[in-house]
Amino acid sequence: MPDVSTVTHSEVLSELESARHEFLASRDSTEATKGYMGFELADTTLLECAAAIEKLTDRDQIIETLKRAYNHLPLMTDGAARPAVEHMRSTLVDLWEGLEPDA
Repeated sequence: MPDVSTVTHSEVLSELESARHEFLASRDSTEATKGYMGFELADTTLLECAAAIEKLTDRDQIIETLKRAYNHLPLMTDGAARPAVEHMRSTLVDLWEGLEPDA
């Protein structure tokens, strides 16, 4: 599949960064103990996803990276992290659906 445009690539990264800021704000507003693993593991997944996408331009590879992050997040949805992770999962779906050719 073709490469995404520079604008689209920047938009995807910007959306991921925005969603991560919302995620971190949600983490900070909960009463979860510091270092709560649900939040820490999800944040690591988001950081790794964004770092991988920064290096990619191929639409299929970017979609696959978003889907891979999505698939890792359900493993971390217990307890206080659940609402924030569910929101992040929704954001990832919106991003990859926006990149699909028939979108």
